[in-house]
Amino acid sequence: MSKKTTAALIAALGINFAMAGGALMLANLNKPAEYDSSVELATNYGDSGTVAGVKANAEQGDLIIPLSAAQMGGNMRVTFSGAKKTPAGREVHEGTWDQVGGAVLFRPDSQDLLAIEAVFDTRSLRTDAQGLTTTVTTKEKWFDVDNHPTATFQCNQINKTDAATSSHTHVLVGNFTLNGITKPIKIPAMLAFTGQTLTIEAEFVILRSDYNVEKRESSIAGAVGGVVSEVENEVVLAVSVNASPDPLAVISELAQLVEDQKEQLRVAKVEREQLFGLERRLSSLEEKAVNLGSVSGTPKVDDIDFESLPQQYTEGVPHVNRPVPMEMVLVPGSPDGKVKPVYMSQTEITWDQSRWWIEGYDLPQNELSKLINDGLHPSVVFGPPSMTIQYSEGMNPAMAMSMRTAKAYCRWLTEKTGRTYRLPTIDEWQWALEAGGGVPENIDDYAWHAKNTPKEFKDDPPTTSPAGSKKPNSLGIYDMLGSVAEWVTGTGEEEVVLGGTIFTDPKDITADWRAVASLEVWSESYPLTPKSRYWYTDFYATGIRVVCEPASVAANPPKEVE
Repeated sequence: MSKKTTAALIAALGINFAMAGGALMLANLNKPAEYDSSVELATNYGDSGTVAGVKANAEQGDLIIPLSAAQMGGNMRVTFSGAKKTPAGREVHEGTWDQVGGAVLFRPDSQDLLAIEAVFDTRSLRTDAQGLTTTVTTKEKWFDVDNHPTATFQCNQINKTDAATSSHTHVLVGNFTLNGITKPIKIPAMLAFTGQTLTIEAEFVILRSDYNVEKRESSIAGAVGGVVSEVENEVVLAVSVNASPDPLAVISELAQLVEDQKEQLRVAKVEREQLFGLERRLSSLEEKAVNLGSVSGTPKVDDIDFESLPQQYTEGVPHVNRPVPMEMVLVPGSPDGKVKPVYMSQTEITWDQSRWWIEGYDLPQNELSKLINDGLHPSVVFGPPSMTIQYSEGMNPAMAMSMRTAKAYCRWLTEKTGRTYRLPTIDEWQWALEAGGGVPENIDDYAWHAKNTPKEFKDDPPTTSPAGSKKPNSLGIYDMLGSVAEWVTGTGEEEVVLGGTIFTDPKDITADWRAVASLEVWSESYPLTPKSRYWYTDFYATGIRVVCEPASVAANPPKEVE
């Protein structure tokens, strides 16, 4: 396929998927987690009680309205937004707390807010990514929940602002306590009264370092060749309150929120279906391109003088500093002529051969972010949505890759090299196995499988042995059996991998072994909706072996790799 054709197809797929993802993320944060808190939160103040040291005056018509979390059916929402800097750019996450208490004290007749107190159970924190939630609350314990299980904001000084010079109506002056540390704080806010209902909208910044929230470096990213991702010190908190003595007002607001989210999800579903339809069309066009000759001006298969072609060549796969070599072996055609000669990669694609593409080093940051949001480029491996998948040694086979990832990689490799790379068809893969000697009797010498793969390789995080560390078959091709299963095309509607994995018992590794992809099963533990279509979190022993069209090699001979 020519570069222009590839670009046109990618442009055709350029549906803005960001709104759909945002709607689904919002829905995830609005759905309360299954959380049972034993921490007592202040909720019962009584009609003549005290809020943040200010006593209600019943004769003046003062009202005390208890506060509780909106996602639990209450009237206050407390959310936060934080970010970290990664090799792929700035990555932002949002979160909330499911257990919130407190109260507001206000005087409807004079439309004055007198005091506000908000208390939330730090153990009820939930983010937009389950893996991040676990990291913050369990693994790295950002909050001292044993000694200080709650955080509190108390305010009894509310100052009006100058409407001509300020974008906010009031400034809330008080103290914020977290991890047992209390700091004075001023929060700009918008206050509005409608009858006896008070609404408050406020957004403010706190510094993690002020409250002994450890400024960590990501432990996953830190394991990748010294590349670290640093969590930013600033965290943005947002508070939204709808305090009303009339419960119907709260019910009405929640009902409207539900309807708004239903509409957002409906739009997201339509856009997702459109995207999937264009993907299917792209795959169909790619299959046709294989038969027609994908590089403009290349000879047809029947016109190629295969005897003049090299039996093996080295492709220089783009990388950060210099090209990474990838050995390609010419597989002869089958005697019956059904399978034409084709070049096949000597090993499965490694992390070194794919990482430059995965991390988008050849793209401007804004373009990479847009492609990721539009579903046209995978996220980086050590961040969402992959969760449990990490880079291992550079010479190890890349794993956890979906069919979508495999095809996208082939398109990138084609455009970067000028030679036509794609996934092997099922007939090409099975013929290469047969022509190379089939399934050997002494399979331990040729394949990594469930009986000879070291246990630590199959633990979390998963990894494999270096590509090509077992014996090759008679064609000089390594690891067609075991290691990671390999994607093939030409199987109809099913997405299929062949060859077995490091989890396959050797007695089950045959020429007919196959596994059919299932997003729901292979990413069952993936916490977000929609599930990632680039990386699998459960059936992660999937990888790529590529083939190259001889016609494109004849038309564009590869240069020697330095």
